Amino acid sequence: MTDEVTVMSVRGQVVIPKEVRRKLQLKPKDRLIVYGEEDTIIMKRLDLPELKETFERIKQIAKERDRKHGKLSKKDIDKEVAAVRHAH
Repeated sequence: MTDEVTVMSVRGQVVIPKEVRRKLQLKPKDRLIVYGEEDTIIMKRLDLPELKETFERIKQIAKERDRKHGKLSKKDIDKEVAAVRHAH
């Protein structure tokens, strides 16, 4: 573990020290989730799948479902939504 000191700017920005960025292989535009509790702040890399890849995967699943079972109608979807809402 690397201990480094950094300073928060007047805009609330914090620089992650170069050595820490290098060790964790952080790159510009990497997303971090920030947890705060009392006097402790924890930052963790947030690995989100690419939205386009996720959307393409969902489309493939839907196409496969349609191929096997036929397309869902609006009535089918409304029925499923109602069933889920009723179960909760």
